[in-house]
Amino acid sequence: MDEYYLLTFESTHAAISTEKMLKPAEVTIMPVPRFISASCGISVRIRPDKKEHAEEIFREKSNLTADDYAYYHIIRGGAGSEATCDRLEAIK
Repeated sequence: MDEYYLLTFESTHAAISTEKMLKPAEVTIMPVPRFISASCGISVRIRPDKKEHAEEIFREKSNLTADDYAYYHIIRGGAGSEATCDRLEAIK
């Protein structure tokens, strides 16, 4: 099983700057999965054990509004299984 949190963005600039900002939380950049649509195609992946740290940094340093990004909780089963994707509220 693979579980993670994902931030998707309306612009590539927002994705890249958020990834740089969240580096202390050990995030990674990845393509947006096919089962989620997003304008720029780049997302920031957050490990479950780093979620709180990433959210804290995002709250303190980001100037993005809820219209600029979407936040998801993703759970993928084994090979061939469907992913569970829940959209979360914006980080406040």
